[in-house]
Amino acid sequence: MKLGRRQFLSASAALAAVGTSPQLFALQSSQGSTPERYPIDAWKVEDSRFSDYMIFNSPLERHWSGGLWTEGPAWNAVGRYVVFSDIPRAKQMRWDESTGQVSVLRDNVGHSNGNTFDHQGRLIACEHYPSRVLRYEWDGSTTVLAERYQGKPLNAPNDVVALPSGGVIFTDPGYGAHFDYEGKKRDLELETAIYYVDDSLDEPIMLTDDIYKPNGIVLTPDGEGFYASDSAPTHFEEPARIIRWSLGEDGRSVSDRQVIVTSEDTIFDGMTCDEDGNIWSSANGGEGIDGVVVFSPEGTLLGRILLPEVCSNVCFAGKGRNRLFMTASQSVYTIYTAARGA
Repeated sequence: MKLGRRQFLSASAALAAVGTSPQLFALQSSQGSTPERYPIDAWKVEDSRFSDYMIFNSPLERHWSGGLWTEGPAWNAVGRYVVFSDIPRAKQMRWDESTGQVSVLRDNVGHSNGNTFDHQGRLIACEHYPSRVLRYEWDGSTTVLAERYQGKPLNAPNDVVALPSGGVIFTDPGYGAHFDYEGKKRDLELETAIYYVDDSLDEPIMLTDDIYKPNGIVLTPDGEGFYASDSAPTHFEEPARIIRWSLGEDGRSVSDRQVIVTSEDTIFDGMTCDEDGNIWSSANGGEGIDGVVVFSPEGTLLGRILLPEVCSNVCFAGKGRNRLFMTASQSVYTIYTAARGA
């Protein structure tokens, strides 16, 4: 509606008349607490190159809290949502980008952890108990891709990536077997390892067991290899590591093992990569460390995004794949970056 001069002056006079009335003051002050000053303290530059990936006026947004241990985010570009897990409650959750709301996607899902979408758009999930890698089909049914190796049950599949060929690679460290909390307490019958499986196989192929606690996994941007985090300090007197392997042409073999990052003060879990090949990894190490840590492809520490909770996993989300989605203990967060997910 367009106001004429007389109406405008009348409205101005009315506003002047109320002055600092309690009602107007309440309206003006109803926008929440005072926002953080830009740039927010969550950004921490460790190498000048990280300045190219942070945005001066990007806030850290906490969208939801109420989980017991949130994990395994995976972005669905068609539906514009992120699937993530609340492992102890055996729920798959859904964050909707358009509304910012979180809801329950599935209940009683076998304490699922890591999730991904394959190249046909089907959801693949790692379940702690029963220990298996599960695919959700378009008709609502499910297909068990892997649950045993050499006749023995898997430990507790943790994280997973999908290959263009239709195969998937998953880690199996066994965290869901250590307590009756994220699965079912039981003895591990297999070495901790990383596996490949596809629809043509009756059981998965072990790619490597040269890792203490294989945890998060992400493909390199060119698809010719992958990174896996080794959260060894949780059960061994070994440092945490991020390790890279090259993949064979069919994805069924690995070579050229390289330790990219070694840390005595930080445990790495879930990871993602940007288009430049940088590694964005969750970080667990106490105040000043908890959150996300970013490394160059060669392993140089570039920067951090600090969170008030331990971060478990990350993925790039949003139309531009430039919004970092973080599962962190009981909550989920996002922050816009100047990076773009691979």
